[in-house]
Amino acid sequence: MIGDIVRGAVKAAGGWVGSLIGGEPGRVVGSKLTESLMTKLPGDDSGFEPIDTSVRPISFGRQMGFARPGRSKSNVSMAKVVNPESLYAAWDARFNRYYSSAYRVKRTITSLKA
Repeated sequence: MIGDIVRGAVKAAGGWVGSLIGGEPGRVVGSKLTESLMTKLPGDDSGFEPIDTSVRPISFGRQMGFARPGRSKSNVSMAKVVNPESLYAAWDARFNRYYSSAYRVKRTITSLKA
C-alpha cells in the first residue's frame, strides 16, 4: 500500500523532471525510466552468488587449557577492598624499602669514589 504510493510519486516525479528536460517525449522517457527502476522483477539471471565467508575455528589441540570464568586462576585477593589505613601502610612500606635501598646504593657509590 505505502509502496504503491511511493512508487507512483517517484514515477510522477521522474515524468515531471523528464518534461522539464525534453518536453512530452522527455516525460514519457522519465516515467518509463523511473518505473523500470522502481519495479521489482522476480528472479535473477546475473549468476551472482554470495561468497562463503565461514571460517573454521582454530584448533589448538590439548596445548591450551580451558578455565571457566567462575573458576579463574587469577589472583582474587588483588580485587578486595581495603581500608585506607592499611593501603597507606602498604605504600609507606614500599616507599621506605625503595628509599632505604636507594640510600644504601648511593652511600656505597660515594664511598667507592673517595
